[in-house]
Amino acid sequence: MENFNWNKLWKDNYLEPEKTENIEFWDNFAPRFRKDPKDGKPDPYVELFYEYSEFQPGDTIFDMGCGSGTLSIPFALKGHDVYAADFSGEMLKYLMLGAEDFGVADRIHPIQLNWNEDWSKRDLPVCDVAISSRSFIVNDLTQGIKNLESVAKRRVCIGAWDTPRPNYDRFLAREIGYERPGYGCYFYVINELIDRDVVPDMKFIKTEFRCTSFSSREHAVSSLEKSMDYGLPGGLSEEQHEKMLRYIDEHLIPFEKKGKTMFKLDHQELSTIAHISWNKDFTV
Repeated sequence: MENFNWNKLWKDNYLEPEKTENIEFWDNFAPRFRKDPKDGKPDPYVELFYEYSEFQPGDTIFDMGCGSGTLSIPFALKGHDVYAADFSGEMLKYLMLGAEDFGVADRIHPIQLNWNEDWSKRDLPVCDVAISSRSFIVNDLTQGIKNLESVAKRRVCIGAWDTPRPNYDRFLAREIGYERPGYGCYFYVINELIDRDVVPDMKFIKTEFRCTSFSSREHAVSSLEKSMDYGLPGGLSEEQHEKMLRYIDEHLIPFEKKGKTMFKLDHQELSTIAHISWNKDFTV
């Protein structure tokens, strides 16, 4: 039986060009992710990602799409040397500021790297384990997986969203009678691997969703509408759109964030990330 072209399906249905190439978008986002050592609260997602990745003592880690250190800093605190790569210079700046705050700057090695450049032309370190956590934002599905394999000696781990867009809100979708279109990132990744005769493991990590913040009601409407419209040629129906506006008006609440008034919805949502991992021994 002929295999599906998962790479083509990825490009037709999941690819978000505005995020894969828009460095300015991620540069502006970077300050929001800086970690505070005074927080002291363990992140269940980070701990489960670490457990499922089956790291060994002394493993070096290549963290692609590291952002400002969501995984790089905690894993460095666990004793690993982390080669932390991102195409946003601002993300890397805040990563190293955080690394200094936590006392692990000597264990984190920043690399400015784009998913979509030719990695074979870069002198990149090959680590024991290569990871990508909620950051597999690539133009080419097949090449993105091969890129991670190229910097891994033993194992590759991807934390992939199970929704069509990272900020897709299941609770809101149910409230307005919206049926989710398409598949999440993990669906394409797992099927691409299986078609290559790779034997991956997959476990789901469910944690409380960090509520998306909005600068205004208008920002909330445009952002949530976009997340719901994805994959539907006609977008939301008029009835669904009206329900969404009513829900936002009833449930959008203000809060203070770094001296600024921001807004969020008052319900708590869960995020579900598929942890997909495989050993290099099983790749062909």
